Amino acid sequence: MAASGPSQSAQERREAQREALRTQRQAELKRQRTVRTIVIAAVTVVALVLVAAAGLFIYRQAQPAGPVATPEGVAEDQPYLPIGAPEDSGKPVLEIHLDFMCPVCGQFEEINGADLQQIVENEEATVHLVPRRFLDTQSTTGDYSSRAANALACVWEDNPDNAIGFQQLMFANQPAERSAGLTDEQIWGYAQEAGASDEVQSCMSSKTYQPWVRQVVDPYGEETGGGTPYVEIDSETFGSDQWSQPGAMREAVLAAGGGSASDGGEG
Repeated sequence: MAASGPSQSAQERREAQREALRTQRQAELKRQRTVRTIVIAAVTVVALVLVAAAGLFIYRQAQPAGPVATPEGVAEDQPYLPIGAPEDSGKPVLEIHLDFMCPVCGQFEEINGADLQQIVENEEATVHLVPRRFLDTQSTTGDYSSRAANALACVWEDNPDNAIGFQQLMFANQPAERSAGLTDEQIWGYAQEAGASDEVQSCMSSKTYQPWVRQVVDPYGEETGGGTPYVEIDSETFGSDQWSQPGAMREAVLAAGGGSASDGGEG
């Protein structure tokens, strides 16, 4: 009988050890579950934050842009700069879409620049200049057309009479596609040469009207003519097969007004 005591005590010790191991394993499993819960919760919080941030970004992107600055005298949704005859004059409306990096626009200017100047100076038509940024991607800076269009808007606001002179100088010194384009200093120099005041330089450096060019003018141009140059006379397209003939554009403008070049343009 005495031998059963030590044997029973050893069994009890083994049971105690097994219980201790079982308790230890349960504690470890509980700890692992707690850690896993914390990790999952942290990941969930991070995911929710990212989703919320993405949603806020999308929401902000979807919101309509606020009012853009426009040159004085230009309505918020007006995509052109008027020169020549007053809007209410009853004269034909000549609309011209140009991009200062567009090579074909340079050709248009070479063929029609002098006639356009005469149309404006003689007020033979109400001219709508639509300064596009169609070829921004064709400049290594990615924004030459926008900068040049903004500069034209700044010059026009300062004095509309200087707009054509500035446009002529810009095309006479037109940079090649896939170049950086003219520097801001060079553009300002041509603006000065055209008669711009010192205020124009601040307008240019502040890129005051680039949002207008990008958010109002260019979408209008894309919907209307697409590329550049694009010409309309009284809302009728005047295609490249027509404006490429020297004198044809002015003759068509005068005809729309009831006159002709032969009688001096009088209607």
